[in-house]
Amino acid sequence: MHNAFKLNNIDGVSFLSVPSFDETGLCVTCFSTRLGGVSRPPLDSMNLGFGRGDERETVLENYRILGGAAHFPHERLVAFTQVHKNDVFVAEEKDAGEAFVAQKREYDAVVTNVRNLPIATYHADCVPVLLLDPKRCAVGVAHAGWRGTALSCPAAAVRKMCEAFSSDPGDILVGIGPAIGECCFETDGDVPEAMLSSFGDDVSHFIKRGDNGKFRVSLSGINAFSLIKAGIPQKNITLSRECTCCKSELYWSHRKTHGVRGAMASIIMLK
Repeated sequence: MHNAFKLNNIDGVSFLSVPSFDETGLCVTCFSTRLGGVSRPPLDSMNLGFGRGDERETVLENYRILGGAAHFPHERLVAFTQVHKNDVFVAEEKDAGEAFVAQKREYDAVVTNVRNLPIATYHADCVPVLLLDPKRCAVGVAHAGWRGTALSCPAAAVRKMCEAFSSDPGDILVGIGPAIGECCFETDGDVPEAMLSSFGDDVSHFIKRGDNGKFRVSLSGINAFSLIKAGIPQKNITLSRECTCCKSELYWSHRKTHGVRGAMASIIMLK
């Protein structure tokens, strides 16, 4: 398992990429930060969420800036309203620009084998998961909060790639990006109960109980476990260990800002 994403800074825009994906030459990867856009406080400065209180034209300009820095056609982006479930959308050419329609459909994961079609999910503590099948030339992206983690949303995206594109899990590369860590994700008993109900005692070491009766849960660790269980080789996984709440100067964190925040995007595109 690899432990690092790469932080890029191009023309003042900071975003992450996945080295193991980039080395294949097949795709563009981009996990945005909160730096490099034109949004004003308290959404300064790279906010990619239309429902966060920003002017629409400001958000569109942020997409244009990010697309120029990370080399993807922002106007073709496919993304949906996220509802913390595990439904997966198979994106086709006709879906280009879905991210910018007024009434977006509801999906927490997207997969595609269409070239030059960027797909994305949105984040501000929830776990971002990028997928690349270099043999079948297919990609995927998934959003996993604690509910999506319990529902194995990223593993559902892997299964959809196998179904739609004849992918083999053993070939798929995975990038698990920055998310709230167990250092900051303090919860009541409902979250560990959901994890243990879904995965059993195999994930108990990802759950720690504090002296105050609260729990600390590693959502990134549980998602990695779920993906390995789905057939992804451990050596194929790149796992960021950065906590969005601890590094709120670089990342948007819902918990750190008590909900007053922008949104980041996890984006992948076949070249």
